[in-house]
Amino acid sequence: MQDIRHLAFSIVILLEGIVARFYFYHPSSLYYDVLDSLFLIFVVFADAIISYILFSSIVISLAYLLSIVVIFSIFNFNILSFTYVASYFAGDSISFFFISLIRRRVDESFVSQLSSIRLKINYINTIILAIIFVLSVFLDLLIIHNVFLAIGGIFSFLVLLFVSEVEYSPLLFLSWVSFPYLLSQIGASGSRSGIYIGNVVGVLRRSIINSSRITTNSVYKWVSSRSKFYLDMHNNKNFNMIILGTSGSGKSHLAKNIISNSKLGFLIFDIHGEYNIRDAEVIDASRISINPLSLFGQSPRQRALEVAYMIRSLFNLGNLQTIDLYNLILETYEDKGIYEDDEKTWINKPPNFRDVLVLVEKKKRIVNTTQEINRLESISPYISFLVSNTFMDTSIDIFDILNKNVIINFSKVTIPEIKYIIIETLLASIQSYMYLTGQSDLRKIVVIDEAPFILSKESGEQLVERLFAEGRKFGFGFMVISQTAEYVKKLIPNSSYVLVLSMVDPNEIEYLSKLLGGQDVEIYKAIYNTLQRLDRGLIMTRDILRNEIILVRSN
Repeated sequence: MQDIRHLAFSIVILLEGIVARFYFYHPSSLYYDVLDSLFLIFVVFADAIISYILFSSIVISLAYLLSIVVIFSIFNFNILSFTYVASYFAGDSISFFFISLIRRRVDESFVSQLSSIRLKINYINTIILAIIFVLSVFLDLLIIHNVFLAIGGIFSFLVLLFVSEVEYSPLLFLSWVSFPYLLSQIGASGSRSGIYIGNVVGVLRRSIINSSRITTNSVYKWVSSRSKFYLDMHNNKNFNMIILGTSGSGKSHLAKNIISNSKLGFLIFDIHGEYNIRDAEVIDASRISINPLSLFGQSPRQRALEVAYMIRSLFNLGNLQTIDLYNLILETYEDKGIYEDDEKTWINKPPNFRDVLVLVEKKKRIVNTTQEINRLESISPYISFLVSNTFMDTSIDIFDILNKNVIINFSKVTIPEIKYIIIETLLASIQSYMYLTGQSDLRKIVVIDEAPFILSKESGEQLVERLFAEGRKFGFGFMVISQTAEYVKKLIPNSSYVLVLSMVDPNEIEYLSKLLGGQDVEIYKAIYNTLQRLDRGLIMTRDILRNEIILVRSN
C-alpha cells in the first residue's frame, strides 16, 4: 500500500506538470506570469501538505520537493526559485504544526525507522548497485548533461546501500524522482537472516491515513509494508519463542512453518497428533516405556527430589507425604546399590515404581506405630497407580532422539497423569542432556504443544522455566504453544519472540495489548482493537530488532 501511495503521488505531480504546461503556459498572454505563478504556488503548497499527510514525515515530504523540481523541469518550469521553495516549506510547516497540535506530540516516522537500521554489507549486491550507479551517472552527465540529476543519483545510491535491496537498483536512473521512495525503505526491510515465516503486511505507526484494511480506533494506524519477516534467533537474547492463539487460529500451522524453514533439528511434543513433517520420525507415546526413576546423569538425591516433587504436583500431595515419598525413593535407590556418595554406582540399573511399592509394603510390616502405618497408607495408592508397564523400564534413548528429527505423538495416551509423567520425564532428560553435552550454538528446537498441560503443574512450570532460562547456552531453543497467556507469563522474559494470532477472551486481549504496547495508551487501543479481528494465519508480534509492532502473514 505504501508503494501505491508513492506511485500515486508521483503520478499526481506528473499530471500537475502536464496541466501547468498545457493550460497555464501561454507566454503570449498578458497575465501569463501571474496566472502561471499563482497556479504553481498553489500546487507546490498543496503538494507539501499532501505529502506530509500521506507519509507522516517531514524528511520524506522535503525529499518530494526535489522530485517536484525534476518532474516540473520536464515541462520547462523552474521550481527552485525562492517563491516556490518558500511555498513548499510553508505547506510543510503548517501541516506539521496542526497535525502535531491534534496529536499533542511530535512524530517523525522516518526518524523512527532509522533506529532499526542494521547495515550489513552484501558484496555482490554492492557491486551490482555500483555498476548501475555508474551507468546512471554516465547517463546524467554525458548524455543528458544534467549535474543536478547526477547528484540525485549519488544520494539515491547512498540510500540504497542502507536499504540493501538490489531489486531497487533500476530506480537509480530516476535520480531525485525515486529518492523519496528509497528513503522510506530505510529500516523497513528488517532482518534478512534467520527463519523466514511470512511477509510483513503492516507496521503500527502514528499516521493520519490507515493504509491497511485493518482499521484501528487510535492515532496509531497499520501502515502497509512489503518485506519478509525472519525470526533472527542468533541476534537475540535466546532461542525461545511463544505462540499464542485461540483454537483454529493457525498455531500448529505456524509452528510447522517455523520448523520446516529453520533447517534445524527438532523434537515435537505433539499432544493431539496434528504434526506431520517430512523426514521426521513419529513415535507413538502409547507404545513406549520410560522409567521416571532413571537418573539421566543426576545424583540419586537430586532425581528422588525431582520425582517426589513431580508426583506432589500431579496429585496435590501434602508436605509430609512429599517428604516420605522422597525418602522412600532415595532408599529404593540404595536398595539397588545406587549411592549418593559413590558416582560409580550411578550407572547401575535404576529402580522403578514397583520397587518403591515393594519397599512400602515391607515397611508396613515392620513399623510399630499406627501413625507410621497411616503415613505409608496415604501415599501407597499413588505409588500403586504408577506401577504401570509404561514406567517399568526405558525403551527409548533420549540421546538418540535428540540426534534426530522426532515427533512424539501423545494422542493415544488416554490417561492424563501418565501423559504428564512421560512429558515431564522427557523434559528432565533433555535438561540432563544439555548439561552432559555442554555449550553449543543453536542445534535443536523443542516444541511443546498445548503447553498449559505441563505448565499448569508446579513442577512442570518450574522445569520449563529452567529450560527457557538455560537453553541458549547449550544450543537449545524452546517453543511453547498455548491458547491462553495465563500459563506462559513467567516464560515471556526469557523469550525472544511472542507471536500472537487471533484471540477472543477479553482478559487475554487486554494482557497481550499491554504486553506488546507497553505504557502508551494509544498503542494499547490499536492492538486491542486489532487482536479481536485477526484473520487465520495473521500474526502480531513485536520485532525486537526494529522495535516495532508488526503484522505478519504466515506463508
